[in-house]
Amino acid sequence: MKAEGTVRKVHSLIDKVYHKTNLELAWESVKANKGSGGIDKVSIPAFEKVAEAELAQLHQELKEETYRPMPVKRQYIPKRGKPNEKRPLGIPAIRDRVCQQALKNRLEPIFEPLFSECSFGYRTGRSTHQAMRKIYRKLIDGCEWVVDADLRDFFGKVHHEPLIDMIAEQISDGRILRLVRQMLKAGYMENGKKYATPNGTPQGSAILYGGN
Repeated sequence: MKAEGTVRKVHSLIDKVYHKTNLELAWESVKANKGSGGIDKVSIPAFEKVAEAELAQLHQELKEETYRPMPVKRQYIPKRGKPNEKRPLGIPAIRDRVCQQALKNRLEPIFEPLFSECSFGYRTGRSTHQAMRKIYRKLIDGCEWVVDADLRDFFGKVHHEPLIDMIAEQISDGRILRLVRQMLKAGYMENGKKYATPNGTPQGSAILYGGN
């Protein structure tokens, strides 16, 4: 991230997250992205049949601070470019995905202006093609080195509290910080057993990883 000028903290945000219009927009986004259901085995078509009631309940739970996310369903998928290796994918329940998307809708406009201009990963409206064009322009300008590096299991090892502290630099609404912490600590289910998540973020989350 980068800080430019004086940034005013956001003191009250949770009411905008659980606003009915925002939840409806979040649901439409989740539905458009499709994908499978979570541990409750509720699919997109099944959720759609009761969406109005589910969104109303989600609105009430967020408003009354009784919302609790379910553990994500863990599956393993081949790593891109490394078919013999697999990475864990955390699949949230549809209602939890809606909640995550609703939170993303409100957090993204706050944090997006703070990110570096040379940052392209997991940002709306940015792509690898744009990153390559930027590298090309730097080469034209006389730069001679391109460094290709990767952090091993970065998302699986993210420390929760420093991440929340970084969010708290811009958001002082404790209800938002508690909601993020609940999402991080929700755990995951694998082979019928629940596992804790003392660190890391689920790859598959709309808000904690960057995709639906």
